[in-house]
Amino acid sequence: MVVCKGGEKMSEQLLEKILLVVTDIQKELQDIREEQKNIREEQQAIREGQMAIREEQKTFREEINSLREEMNAFRKEQQLIREEQQALKNGQKELYDLMNALLHRQDETDAKLEALTMDVHHMRGEMTAMKQEIHVLNEKIDSHYKQFNERLNNLQLDVDFTVHKTTMTERELFKMRNRLFS
Repeated sequence: MVVCKGGEKMSEQLLEKILLVVTDIQKELQDIREEQKNIREEQQAIREGQMAIREEQKTFREEINSLREEMNAFRKEQQLIREEQQALKNGQKELYDLMNALLHRQDETDAKLEALTMDVHHMRGEMTAMKQEIHVLNEKIDSHYKQFNERLNNLQLDVDFTVHKTTMTERELFKMRNRLFS
């Protein structure tokens, strides 16, 4: 240090200036330290926020994986339902085809039954006509039988009469022959 009268003042001023500068520097350092502290706190809060976000992301990932598993299960169930639905459709088509075949067969059976019914009615009509004809024939046969019996009886009577008459005539002839030739 240089000692001079005017130099003392200068040194004091310089010291004051330095002191002011140092104080300013200290204040700035204090401010920087507080800012750093605030930054550290903010960084800590950010880290905590990031940790919370990471935890939430982990939770979301777990939930997403769970949803994916559920979706896969739903897809499998949906596939099974589709397969069952297809099997049901195939079964329904088979039943429909079978029902159509049965209905067709029923129509054929109905037509055959109708034809048989018509045949039976026709046959009944013919049988009734035949019975009537047989009845008429029986009546005619009975009538002819009676007439035939009457004629036969008459013929029998005529034959008996003729035999009797012939016998009488032969007797008379015999008598006449005996008289004539005796």
